[in-house]
Amino acid sequence: MPRRHGAIESHVHHDIHERVKKRNKSRLERFRKYVKEHREHFRTLAELIELQDRAIESYAKYKSWLQVLREFFYDILYEHSIKRIHHLFDRAIRFIEFMSLLRDFIAGRARILFEVEHRMFFARDKVITQVRDELLMSLPQDVRDAVLNALIKASTGKYEPKELYQQYPQLLFFLQRYIAYFKKYPCARKTYALRLTPVTIHLSKYYSNTYYVLRFIEVEDMREDPYLKASRSIDFYFMSATRKPYEDIMNTLTYVGSGTANYSDKVALARDDLRRELTKAPLRRAILQPHWIRRAFAKILGKPELYDSANHCSIYAILSRKPKSAKLYEAGVSHRLLRKRPRRRIKEATFYMGFRA
Repeated sequence: MPRRHGAIESHVHHDIHERVKKRNKSRLERFRKYVKEHREHFRTLAELIELQDRAIESYAKYKSWLQVLREFFYDILYEHSIKRIHHLFDRAIRFIEFMSLLRDFIAGRARILFEVEHRMFFARDKVITQVRDELLMSLPQDVRDAVLNALIKASTGKYEPKELYQQYPQLLFFLQRYIAYFKKYPCARKTYALRLTPVTIHLSKYYSNTYYVLRFIEVEDMREDPYLKASRSIDFYFMSATRKPYEDIMNTLTYVGSGTANYSDKVALARDDLRRELTKAPLRRAILQPHWIRRAFAKILGKPELYDSANHCSIYAILSRKPKSAKLYEAGVSHRLLRKRPRRRIKEATFYMGFRA
């Protein structure tokens, strides 16, 4: 009796199902064997994927900060490029003038004249001080008293009398001449110190005074001369300042002593590389003969011949307050602690990235 057609089809379907089941089982065994052999590779791949996700998340989180830093460094680079361009332009002009003079000299059309520039600063500083003091004393009585009181308050309490600017417009002018915080660079420092003159010294006699001297000089004059070596060891602070660009200016505010605003008070106009007193003079000499400050500054730089190039902003006094540097000097601590400075991390980063000289 012949078999039915439906029975044949069911038998074929069963055969196919068994083959597929056997093939899938074989594939699953091979996959398990492969995973077992390469388990460490898969684990490493999973860790890499997780690390990548974390990096993408961190970048999205700090993307705004990166944008701010990028704009900051672009501004620094632009400013540095402008300075270098101006410096190169000045050097090109000087070179052209020199070659023109050399051509005229060779052709017999000119003679070389040696010119020595010397500034007579002995009278100049005293005249400026005298003019400002006379201008202060020539004010009306009420205005003069308000200006003098504002100068005292600014130095004793780190106080900026903004409410008096409208009532006494002259006050801002005298603050910019007598208080270091309001002065223009390179005489500007972030300290409310009163400049001592024959007039202001009488105001500070009723307070304890901490004396400071502020000097400045161009970096180009500070750098080592290959023919004239420095005659003494230079302070590390001055040596680090020589890394600045040629056209930059280095200014320094140094503690020189304390007293009661007496003309006979001794002040240290110069300190050596170990911050020991090198040159002392009466306060009278520092105020009335300011060229001694220039000479002492040139001496500690190891170049006495630079007394003509060194500059100063007279002697200052902080009233009724004792800054940290003065306490360290009076305590007689080691010079290593006196030379300790806070790190300027942004300036260091820009220097190592090539944005600063």
